Amino acid sequence: MNAFSQAVSRGVCVALIAAACAALAHAQSFPNKRIELILPGGPGGTTDTAVRLMAGKWQEFLGQPVVVLNIPGAGGVIGANQVAKANPDGYTLMGGFDSLLVALPFVQSTVEYDLESFTYLSGFGLGAIYFVARADSPYKTIADMIDAAKKNPGKLSYASYGVGVITHFTAERLFDLTGAKLIYVPYKSSPESVTALLGGHVDFAVTAGTGGAGKNPAARILAVAGDQRRPDYPAIPTLKEQGYPVSLEFISGVMAPKGLPDEVKTKLVDAIQKANAKYADLFKEEILKKADLIFVNMPGDEVYRTWKERQAWFRETAPKMNLDKR
Repeated sequence: MNAFSQAVSRGVCVALIAAACAALAHAQSFPNKRIELILPGGPGGTTDTAVRLMAGKWQEFLGQPVVVLNIPGAGGVIGANQVAKANPDGYTLMGGFDSLLVALPFVQSTVEYDLESFTYLSGFGLGAIYFVARADSPYKTIADMIDAAKKNPGKLSYASYGVGVITHFTAERLFDLTGAKLIYVPYKSSPESVTALLGGHVDFAVTAGTGGAGKNPAARILAVAGDQRRPDYPAIPTLKEQGYPVSLEFISGVMAPKGLPDEVKTKLVDAIQKANAKYADLFKEEILKKADLIFVNMPGDEVYRTWKERQAWFRETAPKMNLDKR
């Protein structure tokens, strides 16, 4: 090796060592400024409400504020695209859910991420999907809804949030099994879809969480798409109980862009776990009451594995919905 090559090699080694030292120093000092947690959706949804309850407790163990920012649009794709492209330094996190990570990549051409685009930190909530009518409507059971839709194909409508999201998939799965045909009207969030229902703009709403319908006397929840009745709404029957084999609960979790340094990931997960241990009773009560989620402490790896398995079901269902990527 000549002198020039040796000099180049030494320079490369020095640069690599400097970069490694800089990365290590960054990890050791993390966090030294506020952390932004992107919620890809409008305010008031289940994941948004829950993560706001928890973020203040995470910052207790991080020593820096965790600020939740809503970025709605395209069922959450706009916000998720932004996080997937963000610097994986731990200062940009995301509140994620099944629709965003599992379903939308099959149906929206604007999606610029997949399951491998993120580092999974924790799952914190199990949510349910509800079928809702107005309390003054003639629909008292899910069978009433299905029968009316079959007698009037293409005339009744239902609202949910976004195209190709988990509630949309669940509703269309039910309608595919029963032969019912309804018009779908997407909104930005479950609370907005409930507002549209109560305002008479649609006949039904299919919501992630109750979307504010649970305690509203103007709304009537017809069914929940879960294996068992929810502890917060024990009087509401499941679809299975009513003879419709459709069941799906969604997971809410927190993640970071792919490439997060191990040392930074460890600090974030450690803060979340310490908060979960200290505030478990508070989280169980408040998240169920305010966000319609059952609090869980699910490792990030388990969240990833569960969503990976669910992709098979969505991959099978998407073509039946005639949802070409748009």
